[in-house]
Amino acid sequence: RVAALLGPVPPARHWPPALTPAGLAALVAAAGTAASALSALNAAVALFVVLKAATPL
Repeated sequence: RVAALLGPVPPARHWPPALTPAGLAALVAAAGTAASALSALNAAVALFVVLKAATPL
């Protein structure tokens, strides 16, 4: 036990393997998050453009 605790630390995996159910769920969640962020950015830009066009200078 002591030798195992004193040995090198195995590298941490931040993402599960892609071909597992957890990996596919993580990839789908990441893609959905990216799509949501792009949609929110598009809405913000559209709102800015509309407000700029409607505001007299």
